[in-house]
Amino acid sequence: MAELPICDYEHPRRALGYLIRRVAKLSTARVEAAFSDKDTTFTQWVVLALVNSGTSNTSSELARHTGHNSGAMTRLLDRLEERGMVEREPCTDDRRVMKLAVTPAGRDTLKEQAADVRAVWQDVLGDMPKEDVTRLLLLLTEVLSRFEAREGIAPGCEA
Repeated sequence: MAELPICDYEHPRRALGYLIRRVAKLSTARVEAAFSDKDTTFTQWVVLALVNSGTSNTSSELARHTGHNSGAMTRLLDRLEERGMVEREPCTDDRRVMKLAVTPAGRDTLKEQAADVRAVWQDVLGDMPKEDVTRLLLLLTEVLSRFEAREGIAPGCEA
């Protein structure tokens, strides 16, 4: 297999890892700023989105998926539950595990604040050809799937 031009340590703007990390950092900061006057933080919104989509439905899955420790995730979920945005129910297979579900209030918040997230991305990518943005999403999805496969995570699932 030929070596791919993905790690140019002399030119970070040509290094895939640097580019992905830098885009994540800049986009997160911009979206967090858009959420600054909201009652829900961007991180809380992401958690609502992950639970609502079925990507993650336990605290431990969410912690792994978001990179937060279990204590921080529990506190975040406590706040969402206190505000009536998520519900916890014991898992039928293991009563020690609490399954999460987004409430109608949580879905309303998710939908309302999705406009803020879309606005940030529209501002940055709006003048790019739609085909390029679609291709970018497909490529990033493929990269994610390949990393998940190497971690033993089924595509579209979280371990």
